[in-house]
Amino acid sequence: MPERPLKPATYGEAGVQPSPGLGRVLDVLRGTFGNRRGLAGEPVLDFGYYANVLRLTDTLGLAISTDGVGTKLLVAEMMGKYDTVGIDCVAMNVNDIVCVGAEPVAMVDYIAVERLDERQLREIAVGLEEGARQAHISIPGGELAQVPEMIRGAGDAGEAFDLVGTAVGVVPLVHGWFD
Repeated sequence: MPERPLKPATYGEAGVQPSPGLGRVLDVLRGTFGNRRGLAGEPVLDFGYYANVLRLTDTLGLAISTDGVGTKLLVAEMMGKYDTVGIDCVAMNVNDIVCVGAEPVAMVDYIAVERLDERQLREIAVGLEEGARQAHISIPGGELAQVPEMIRGAGDAGEAFDLVGTAVGVVPLVHGWFD
């Protein structure tokens, strides 16, 4: 890990403008920051970054971020090819961790499916494994949910799914960067 992390990058600096309604949600959730005030796990950054950093000690932070694959799942579904969406899920999550100057170390996944399909799940897992290999992280756990009432796709019945990851990384808390 570098001695001095990169300065965290915000969505706004990248030209991304969030929905106006999101501000109200963030105002409510910002109230939870005080739940860890003075304790390990206190948020270091405000909302608006690609990830947040939780203070573990005076010198060490834990970066955390969640991201999904989004509409690329529809393309995978229409093609019947699922081995690349896992790579994308890992890459997007790891990228968000790097954006706050952290070294990514692990990710957990959440796969929601319309129905269980062994070939589809194996291909998703192969992609997740390849993404983890490329990013030098582990995937020590995750969740698989069969929720046909909630998942409907664009392709053949039964092939719809969602794929989301939550990544963590470590970052030194360098004075002046996270104050």
